This record gives sequence, structure tokens and C-alpha cells, in this order.
Amino acid sequence: MKEKYESLLNLGIQKRYTNSLNKRIRLLNTFCVIWGIVVLIFVSLELIVSIVLEVINHKTITFAFIDIRFFFTHFFILISLILILFLNKNLHFKWGRFYFLSVFVIANSYASLIISPGHYVEYYFVLLSPIVSTLYTKKSSSYLALIIGFLIFLTPYYIYVVYPTEYVDRLIILESACIFLVVHLLVNYFKSNNLVYEKLLALERDKVLSDKFILEKQEAELRELSEFKSHFFVNLSHEIRTPLTLIQGYTNQLTFKESDKENKEKTTVIKEQCQQMQDIINSIMDLSKMESDQFELIRIPVDVNSFLEKYFTNFQSLFAKKNIDFTFNNNTLKTNILIDKNLFSKAISNLLSNALKFTPINGSVAINTTFNNDDGITINVIDSGIGIHKEERENVFKRFYQVKNDITKSQGSGIGLAFTKSIVNAHHFSIDVKSSIGKGSCFSISIPKNYVSSAIHQPKVKPQNTFKSNEQTKPTSINKKQNILVVDDHEQMRIYLKKVLKNYNVTEAEDGKDALSILQNNSFDLILTDYMMPVMDGETLVKELKKQQNKTPIIVLTARTDQQGKLSMLRLGIDGYLHKPFMEEELLINIKNGIALYKNVKDFDKETSPEELKNLNEYADKFNTKITTYINQNINSPLLSVDAIAEYMAVSRSTLNRKVKSILGQTVNQLIQEARLEKARNLRAENPLASKKQIAEAVGITNTTYLFDKLKERYGI
Repeated sequence: MKEKYESLLNLGIQKRYTNSLNKRIRLLNTFCVIWGIVVLIFVSLELIVSIVLEVINHKTITFAFIDIRFFFTHFFILISLILILFLNKNLHFKWGRFYFLSVFVIANSYASLIISPGHYVEYYFVLLSPIVSTLYTKKSSSYLALIIGFLIFLTPYYIYVVYPTEYVDRLIILESACIFLVVHLLVNYFKSNNLVYEKLLALERDKVLSDKFILEKQEAELRELSEFKSHFFVNLSHEIRTPLTLIQGYTNQLTFKESDKENKEKTTVIKEQCQQMQDIINSIMDLSKMESDQFELIRIPVDVNSFLEKYFTNFQSLFAKKNIDFTFNNNTLKTNILIDKNLFSKAISNLLSNALKFTPINGSVAINTTFNNDDGITINVIDSGIGIHKEERENVFKRFYQVKNDITKSQGSGIGLAFTKSIVNAHHFSIDVKSSIGKGSCFSISIPKNYVSSAIHQPKVKPQNTFKSNEQTKPTSINKKQNILVVDDHEQMRIYLKKVLKNYNVTEAEDGKDALSILQNNSFDLILTDYMMPVMDGETLVKELKKQQNKTPIIVLTARTDQQGKLSMLRLGIDGYLHKPFMEEELLINIKNGIALYKNVKDFDKETSPEELKNLNEYADKFNTKITTYINQNINSPLLSVDAIAEYMAVSRSTLNRKVKSILGQTVNQLIQEARLEKARNLRAENPLASKKQIAEAVGITNTTYLFDKLKERYGI
């Protein structure tokens, strides 16, 4: 009822209107509703009283008391009020306002002169000026209404006289005028004060909204920075743990019994991985140094041609490996630039490394230089890679920021381009990027002419160098050894794992998509996959395999150490989860056990009819749905326990634990705890103002400290 009443009062209100106009529309609706209620009550009372009097006096109801003019007038008022509300609803406030005032004047004039003459109905005209004051903004309108109202008030006394002479003689015009004027001035006084307070409130509201906007913006920036940092540390962990795994693995394999050649190959890999780790750490340290006040560049004249030629040569083999056309077009022969050679080298290396990372096989990358007498030198690194969205281009040079794509999910730290920009800015150069999705990117470093010293500027285009790497054939199973599919985007890691798995037939895949393609035509005894990979990561691969009902055992080998990632994978039904760096023996034991279990599964499947297998799978799905639904429905109850679930599932406690462990890979207590922690995290995200006690009660935990210690341990909140 209250909602309907509110909707009636809000007829015609629009967001695009000013607060003042909406307020006047609401007041007009309020006047209409109140007047309508008064009319209905008045008419109802008149009918009831008249009927009761007829019954008392005449013992019957004759309806002789009915005055057609009386009922017609009130019927006219009700219909008019409905019409005014209709006009407001259809956004005709001005016409509705005018019609309301007309009805007010006509109805009260008719009542005071015709229907109820001599009953002081004319005193209602005291209200005309206040009503106009609330419906109009101009003061002149209210004063005009005051004069009109007072003149109509005098009509029954001096123009259309309805009172006896003694009544007319007793009317003191000056006192009556004072009454009208006082009411008018009081309403206008309160209206003026109200307008002042509304302006102050509006200023306060605007200030609060402005502060709220600033706080929300700061909160969004902090949340974004936190996300960037989180992504940075996850990727950094991945970048460091992979070299650590290779170093540890090859160090354990070093033996004096092997030939020098084999040991040299292993030590070469160890040195390369140590250098990779050093480069990562140096980049982070250098970025922090760039921001210190004591940082100074050591500029020396460097020939731009020979400087870039060196990096062209260094990166040739890397681009050739991916079948990428790599060219260097130099138009600035014998031109020197004043740079800090060590730092500027890192900037160029970062740009070329990015081009290598984001350019697909059979793509193209080029280094172009141009010279202009007015602008100086421009160095362009152009690739035909995946490109960058327009809205993300401004952010690519921010620290920790990474463009969201399949490659950055598993690679990089988000500091490479930030470091590059810091280097370029420190030189007082500028860097810009132009890019189109699917067409590639062009990073341009502009060097002003005051940092360029040249003797000769002869345009010359270096012949295009194109390198094609031979297609690598993947090993196929040619004997009775058990087959393992290794899925990892790191080439050296795949080489190392092949050495560890020398007693198995190993097939390599660079990412999840590549693995699915191989699995279409081949079967394996075990799949060993990384978690974080470009194109398709390990989690997506596992989900797809489970969707296909592929029962091949899966072991995840990852640099991720967070508990959430591990639990996400275990819930999918994987057979093992090992962190990098890992112990070779632990990996081999997991593989051996996984293959042995898979053999039992295959033997069981052979002995079981397809119909029985289908029933078993359906049972597992129903069991999973039934138990998780029950937990979610009763998550706020402190009585939710293993025994309560066992009673609901109509099985013993031990049988329940065995089935849950078999089907879901967790104990029942772990399942309950994970559901509660996930629910608590979601509640806190949805309502940051909720108290710790409220959240704890909502997930059925009485110990608030324990809950939030677990949340901090699991999610860092």
C-alpha cells in the first residue's frame, strides 16, 4: 500500500528534471491526493449522517436529503483531480498546475456562493496564495494570487451578497487582509529558508558525492594496483621457479661417470638459467634505481647502426626458431647518438623480447631507423603480432600492468615496458606505441636532434634477412614403453623432463591447445602438464579433458604455490600436483602410481559394459550435486558436520568419507571448510561494511578469529 501511495505521489517526476521542478510536481500530486481524500471523507460522512437522521426521524430511507448540486460539485472535483494526475503522469505539469488552481477557485467560489452560502467557505481562499507559492518559483505569482484570493473572499459580502446585513457590517476588511497577508508572508518565509537549506544540503551532497567518487576512484586504483602486483608476483614466481627447477634438476644429474660432453650440455643449461634469473632480478633492481634521486646517466657517443646491428645479430637465432622473418632497415649510417649504452641496451632488448613473445610463428619483425634534420632519429620495432586494444595502449607502460591475453597469463612480470619507458624518459627521449588487434604493434623511440651527432646521412636499406626453422617432428611411440604427454611452454623444461623420463616415450606439446590436438589421434598412459601457459593453460586443458570424459591420469607440475590454484585443480580430479622445483624421485613415483591406477581403470572398463560405466558416471555426478547442494543450503548452520551429511546421504561416516575422497578428491571436512571460506570471501566482497561477526554467522562459524585467519592465509584478505 505504501509503495502504491509513493508511486502516486511520484507521477511525472523525471531524472532529467531539476530537484526544484520534481519537488513542485510531487507537491501538486500531494495536494490532489489530500483534496481527493478530504472530498471522499466529507461526502461519505454527509451520506452516513443524513441516512442515520432519516432512519431516526422517518423510520425509513427516502434519499430526500440528496442535493444534486452538492454531489455534482464533488464529483466534478474528483474527476478534475484524476485528470490533473493524468496530466502530470504525461509530463504536462504546467497545464496540470493551471487546471488545479482553476478548479480550486471555481469549486470554492461555487460552494461559497451557491451550495453553502453563509457557511464561511470563502475562508478557503486564504490557502490560494500559499498553494501558488509552492507551485511557482516567482514571488510575483504568489502576490497576484494573494490579491485575487482576497478579492474573491470579499465577493459574498459586497458583490454577490449572501450574508445578512449585520454580518457584512461586522466584517473588518483590514483585519481580514492582515490574516491573508500574515499567512502569505509566513509561507514565503519558510519557503525562503527551505530554499537556503536545500542549497546548503545540495552543496554538502555534492561534496559528499565528490568525496565518494574520489574514494571509489582511489579504491579502484588500489584494487587495480593490488591485482597488478598479485599478477606480477605470481608470474615472477613462475619465471624464477622454472629456471630453479632446471638448475636443481641438471645439478642432481651431474656426475663424473658421464662424458665431458654430457656434463658440458648440462652446465650450459644451468648457466643459461642462472643468467635468466639474474636478468629478472637486475630488471627489478634497475627499475627501482631509475626512480632514485641519485640516479645519473653516463652518456657516450654510440654509432646507432653498429649498436642496433649487434642486437639484430643476437636475436636472429631466436626469431629463426619461430620461423619469424627478422629484418633490420637502417637509414642513419655513421650517425652517433648520446646514450647510456648499458641502459639503452636493455630498452632495445625489452622491445625485441616483447616482439618475439607476441609474434606468432611465420610472422615478421623489423627494426627500422629514420633520420630527420628537424626531429632527429626514430627507432621503430615493428611486429605482426597479436596487437593491443586501443583502451590498453595508455597503460602498457605502467608498472605491473599486463595486457590481458593468453600469453601474459603465464609469462612476464609487467615491468619490462615500464622499465623501458623509464630508461627512455631518463634520456629525455620519448616512446610511443601504435597497434591494431590482430595486425601487430609498432614501438617508436624518438631521439631529439640535440642528442644526435652525424657526419653523413645516407639512406640505405639493408637486404631483408629471412630465417626459416626446420619443422620439429614430435617423437612417436615406437616400442612398448609407456607413453607420456608433456605439456609445457618452456622448451628447456621439456628437454629436462625428457631426460628425467628417459624410460618412457615422451611426446611434447607447447600448450593446452597443442595437447588437445595431439590427443585427438593419440592415446597416452599419463599427461604431465604445466599450470600457467599461453593460448590454453593447464586448468582449461584439464576441464576440457574431463568434459571429453578422458580418463588419462593427469599430473600438474607448476610454479604456482597458492592454495587456491591447487584446490581448483584437485577439484577437477587430477592425480597429482607438484611444485617447481621438484624432486625427480617424487615425480617418478607419482607417475608410476598414476599409470598403475590408470591400468586398473582400463582393465575395469574392459570388464564392465558401456551401460554400467554410464550408470557409474551418472551416479558420481548425482552424488556430487547432492552433497554440494546440501552443504550450500546448510552452510550457515554451526551443526553442519560429517555426521549430519552422512545422515542426510543415508550412509555411514566412513563410507561417506571414502566416497567423497574417491569422487571429489577431498575429505568431507575439507569440502565443508572450502565451501565456508569461499562463501565468506564472496560475502566480504559483496558487502565490505559487513562486520566480521555477521560474516562468521552467515557461514556457520562461531570462532570469528579462526575464520579470518584462514581467509587471510588462503586469500590474503
